[in-house]
Amino acid sequence: MLWLFIGSACAPVTASLYKTEPLTVSPGAGPETFTVLTYNAWHGLDTGEFWVTASETPAQHEARLQFQVAQMAAARPDLILLQEVNPLPTQAENYVRALADLGLDYDAVHQVDACGIRLSGSAALISGLNNGLVILARHPLQLRKLTGLKLSGDLGRCDSASGVQLEELRYALIGDITLPETGQHYLVASTHLHSGIETGADFLERLERAHQGGYLARYPAFRWTIEQSRLRRIGELDTLTRELRRFRRDGTYTGFAAGGDFNFEPDFPEYQEAVLLRLTDAFTVATRNDDFYTADPRSNRLIQSGGDQEIPVALQSLVKALPPDLMGKARDVYESETRRPRRIDYLWVESFFPGYCVDQQLFGTETNAEGFPASDHYGVLTTFSRIDGPCPGTPLAGQ
Repeated sequence: MLWLFIGSACAPVTASLYKTEPLTVSPGAGPETFTVLTYNAWHGLDTGEFWVTASETPAQHEARLQFQVAQMAAARPDLILLQEVNPLPTQAENYVRALADLGLDYDAVHQVDACGIRLSGSAALISGLNNGLVILARHPLQLRKLTGLKLSGDLGRCDSASGVQLEELRYALIGDITLPETGQHYLVASTHLHSGIETGADFLERLERAHQGGYLARYPAFRWTIEQSRLRRIGELDTLTRELRRFRRDGTYTGFAAGGDFNFEPDFPEYQEAVLLRLTDAFTVATRNDDFYTADPRSNRLIQSGGDQEIPVALQSLVKALPPDLMGKARDVYESETRRPRRIDYLWVESFFPGYCVDQQLFGTETNAEGFPASDHYGVLTTFSRIDGPCPGTPLAGQ
């Protein structure tokens, strides 16, 4: 009966699709520029295996929001794709209100992806947890929510004000925007894929060599754990792409953009899956800075790394049989891995402003008086520009 209640009370309502004839758009009719920001805004929580607590005071949380909004107002994105917004829906409304105070009118939609056990509103097992995804769009874009798509997780469901979550759940928030200049409709999505243990290719190769040398007997089980995380992200990516293309097939959409924290790097199998799905990483066609890491412990003091970071249980199990001297070396190797900068936040596009030039910049690198940025991730600010002639140093997007 509990699951019947969850299914009926929390099931998503998919908005009706636009049913129009394909548009004929004259060359040069679109906007001169269109800017998209994807940004993991950080929920400000300490997330343990069984409980969640606040890692900042309400005043600190509000100050960080205002710091983020000031930077957003300076960049003036047309579209903002946010992750780790907490608590919802209040924090989404706070973004809209704070931006309005600076003279910028945005509409917001949201989807909760971590709710614990919440009966309604503040009646919750963990009262401060209602974390999730938000899309903000300039008011003329007529943003509307199409669906909150569950990507993985079987035990539970999170809705705006209620839900039951008995394991990690992952979602994508899919919306619809309309270009006022042309009437074209685009799909837009914000998502946050499964995380798992931070392990790059070089780190796994070092563990593999140690295993082949007679150490780390439990390495195959550890590698299986890593592969399960990768397969989960691949499944989440496949589900999102399939749903976006279903919307394109059933409605009249020119293309889509999906941004967020994807928790994989360009040399991971998940990235190759995205390429096989014929998605375009906007980074690959953009003019940009060479140093483009969105999770960078070298410069971002909000990232917990090195000696302050607890070794994951699966890794502890792997190295616990080592002699004391090698145990210390193993810890050093993992600490070095956690200090390594990563590019894990992306904007993936399909037929999104084809023919426009693309520029990407890191967002949110500014720090406050204490030297802290506004999030433990840097955002990705992507600008699509209509330029006569070839793009400077990069091929035209969509060609």
